[in-house]
Amino acid sequence: MGHSAGGQLALCLAAHESAVRDVISLAGVLDLKKAFALHLSNDAVAEFLGGKPADVPEHYREADPMEIAVAQARQWIVVGKDDDVVPPELSREYVRAKKSAKENVELVEIAGAGHFELIDPGSQAFARVRETVTAAGAVPSTR
Repeated sequence: MGHSAGGQLALCLAAHESAVRDVISLAGVLDLKKAFALHLSNDAVAEFLGGKPADVPEHYREADPMEIAVAQARQWIVVGKDDDVVPPELSREYVRAKKSAKENVELVEIAGAGHFELIDPGSQAFARVRETVTAAGAVPSTR
């Protein structure tokens, strides 16, 4: 499980490590080419990957969740509908593409939540995140 850039990294780990059975992305950057084009976080993608997609395409192929298969793991994509840091449409497009590829992926959209509410234990959105983590089997249920 990871948040924002960590959501991208969690999916990459699941793609490259066959032992991972469940992976959760919280407001993840799930399409690195689109994130680059949108200049998210002051061009953090180009800085992280060492250049533009045209300059280092192999870096994008290896690290972009949109381009790598996560065949063995259940994917839980959690996004706040009011996220103004990572546009929720990136998560929606990712889920559509992965479902078309027959990957096991679920989208959880949380109304009234932005980017950081997903990791704030005091927010209302955090209860939905906890439910998702429990459903994924990552923590025992408290019910």
